[in-house]
Amino acid sequence: MKKIFLSIAVFGTLMSSCEQFSDGLNTDPNNFTDAPAELVIGQAQLEAIKLSESQASRYAGLFTDQFSGCERQYTPYETYTVAAGDFDDTWDDLYADGIAQAQFVQEKALEEGTPVLEGVGQIFEAMLFGEAAALFGDVPYTEAGDPIMFPNPNYDDQAAVLTGVQSILSEAIANVGNAKVANAFGGTIFVGNDATWGQIAHSLKARYFLIAKDYTGAYNESLLGINAASADLLARHGPNTGEKNLYYQFTVEQRDGYLGICNEPYLLKLLNGSAPRKLTTPGDAKRLAVYFDTANAGINTGDGGYFAIDASFPIVNFVETKLIQAEAAARIGQDATTPFNAVRTYLASTYDGAFPPSTATGDQLLPQILEEKYISLPGSLQVFHDARRTNNLIGIPVKGSRNTSIPQRFLYPQVEINANANFPGIVELFTPTKVNN
Repeated sequence: MKKIFLSIAVFGTLMSSCEQFSDGLNTDPNNFTDAPAELVIGQAQLEAIKLSESQASRYAGLFTDQFSGCERQYTPYETYTVAAGDFDDTWDDLYADGIAQAQFVQEKALEEGTPVLEGVGQIFEAMLFGEAAALFGDVPYTEAGDPIMFPNPNYDDQAAVLTGVQSILSEAIANVGNAKVANAFGGTIFVGNDATWGQIAHSLKARYFLIAKDYTGAYNESLLGINAASADLLARHGPNTGEKNLYYQFTVEQRDGYLGICNEPYLLKLLNGSAPRKLTTPGDAKRLAVYFDTANAGINTGDGGYFAIDASFPIVNFVETKLIQAEAAARIGQDATTPFNAVRTYLASTYDGAFPPSTATGDQLLPQILEEKYISLPGSLQVFHDARRTNNLIGIPVKGSRNTSIPQRFLYPQVEINANANFPGIVELFTPTKVNN
């Protein structure tokens, strides 16, 4: 009791003595109401990385048979057995942690008169909205990001959201000019290279035109997008805590054995030759060794592996952009072979193997392009988008004896079902989104 009374007495004395110094300091230092926009932009960028490289990416890889679900809760995921609650984290990453922060950055940048920063905020807002619409279909857009004014945001039509994304990116391009990522609000999070925000925005416009099946728009924007691998937007990773590759963290440090190649996924079969390629590619043997640790039925997290602790991860890159150009060109009667073979040349250099150019034309060329994209972007959400948009043109195997197709969307999350009075209703996993109907 003496200790308690002494503490109270000392506390009272300290409060009395310090009262003159405490005026105006009655604020919780951990409850921020404001922050510099140049710091907050990092949060939006980190959420874009998480979306590209974490849980959503893993689900997409399972749904498209790039990976296998091998243990515990990943065993039912292997055959698409998922619940609404499995998508809560992805929704939160998109909206509360991503879009809201990107919108805050734009407001502050406008106040501060920093148009480049405003444009960078717009790029990540657009990307996150674009992925939300592609994954879930109809999503909150016009009422998103303002929980005070719109605590129960209405859902906008998927096509309208994708149109809005294009408008945001057009504004972003005007704001960022020729600013380089490394020098303007991206150097600490992304790999320092020749990437410019303007080219990245054009590549993203090409991506979301492709998702909307506007192939002319996708083609035109791809011509203005990332034009060399040295200009890729790559998440920077390293061996220290807080900077490790997210696939490495999941498979090595958090959930060893959950995700791998235990069931010989289609991506593995294409690379090892047990499933025929649409374009014969001897260099796949070397690419296989970079992607997968076949001895341990896992992804390659070792030194030099695609998922190594320090391996950078593409957010949007040259390969994606050129293959968008190739596909769109094939669909609208433009030259598709040149951009496709530019990717093949790059892959030959990257993996030091044989990636012969394509001489295909007509109906044979498009499947080659789509298959190359499937193989070249392991763990990418864009592979999942392509498979659904093209009605699984490349023939990804359907997993599970009761299933007749791959999943067509992500499920609306349980948090929306429970808390949003304007939630439009449950939609099944195998119901296509509107743009894919």
